[in-house]
Amino acid sequence: MLADRRLVEKTPRQGYVVKQLNLTEIHELYDVRLALEAYIMEQVCKTGLDEATLTALEQRWIKLQEALPEMIVDPVSVDETFHDVLARAVGNRAMMDMLRGIDDRIRFVRTFDITNADRLAATCEQHLEILEAIRRRDAAKAVAVLRRNLEGGRIQAESAVKEALANAHAIYG
Repeated sequence: MLADRRLVEKTPRQGYVVKQLNLTEIHELYDVRLALEAYIMEQVCKTGLDEATLTALEQRWIKLQEALPEMIVDPVSVDETFHDVLARAVGNRAMMDMLRGIDDRIRFVRTFDITNADRLAATCEQHLEILEAIRRRDAAKAVAVLRRNLEGGRIQAESAVKEALANAHAIYG
């Protein structure tokens, strides 16, 4: 399963090796994620989101925002759930599978995304802006805020990966 998700590399007659971090691949995965989620935003804005789901998402992010500076235990899972709910609303199973596959492959680097109260505050604000844009069926606004949200995550993850690689190089030379 890990090999199928490209998290480990299989070498015949030798076994498995954890795949090394690759910034180019990470950027490519974030690009694909952005393309998929931009389409999702456009479709959700076109068809709307049922009021109960919209309200539940808003309440969840308002609650997180009000609890700041307290951090939540697993911000990556909470964030993935937000995006997953929106993808499910579109009803395109292939798209949902692709998004989940990308999430599986970048989850490790995403753990370096929402690591402090300032980043969580920005994420809360951006998610609430996205939900407001969906409520108004403003696809352009939803996509613009989504882009800001994903780019912030990409920058955080890239910085963390670069730091980890530099530290590994310093230790293992």
